Amino acid sequence: MTASTDAAAASGPAPARWGLSAPWIGLLAFFITFAWKAAAHCVSVLNSLVFGGAHFLSGGIIGAVGFVLVWMGFRREETVATSLGFMGGSLIFLGLVEPSFLMFSQLMGVPPLQVEGRTVLTPNLLMMQASAIAYFVILILLGADKDTRCRMFLWFHRNLRLRPNPPTPGYRRQPARIAALETIMISWFFYILIITLLDPRVFGRDHPVTVASFWVMLAWGLWLVQAKLSRYRAMGPALRYAIPVAGILWFDVEMAAQWRWLTEIWIKPLEFPVANLLIGAAFLVAGVVANRRAGVGPTGASSE
Repeated sequence: MTASTDAAAASGPAPARWGLSAPWIGLLAFFITFAWKAAAHCVSVLNSLVFGGAHFLSGGIIGAVGFVLVWMGFRREETVATSLGFMGGSLIFLGLVEPSFLMFSQLMGVPPLQVEGRTVLTPNLLMMQASAIAYFVILILLGADKDTRCRMFLWFHRNLRLRPNPPTPGYRRQPARIAALETIMISWFFYILIITLLDPRVFGRDHPVTVASFWVMLAWGLWLVQAKLSRYRAMGPALRYAIPVAGILWFDVEMAAQWRWLTEIWIKPLEFPVANLLIGAAFLVAGVVANRRAGVGPTGASSE
């Protein structure tokens, strides 16, 4: 899955209203979205540790804050709207979507998937795996949007001759809603992909397909950063493009952790408090830099 097209993504460095130029705008956007992956894991763990049995309630509050952020972005300038949509979508997934699979797995008494007495997939992951068909049904219907600018959808429209009716003239897109939905769908997709690869009934952690997927994703993600994301000259579109790119490369982080190639310090905030604080601080500083000169007026027509 790839992000939307962007007319501002031209080759070569150029001045930008953010005080940055290519490739730094794209690299900053990537850092923000990638650093949040670690920060989000830390927030999720702390939510469970701090609130204990009430973590579903606190998660609901986090998700509600996410909706508020997305709504706030509807009348903001494109970069701020995209940032609010990204954070809002992230909090919705973190506080509502992801915990819902855990909650219902507990209510339904779903057992874990075990192999030789070892838990391979926990009940909540099995529930998420079961959502794959619903996910792709929603994805296909989203792809039928005649006003979409998603490169993946446009590729199918063009090559399979599935183009819906002509785009709506003068249609004004909502960067906040687009970024939020993109964040949720990308996060959901990679959960399903990783679970499927780790499932020994399908492939398994050390299966050649799983290993090959790691290297393909690594090469693809690095190529997207170098050849595509580094060309962006506007922060809003760059952030929206960085959302799937960060998802692709975070896939490699998750798989590397499965093979014990690295320690997931972001899921151990009490053991690595300084490192997690630094990650959180770097994310916040990068976010402020990305938005520091953005306007506060209503969102105009997207550059995408």
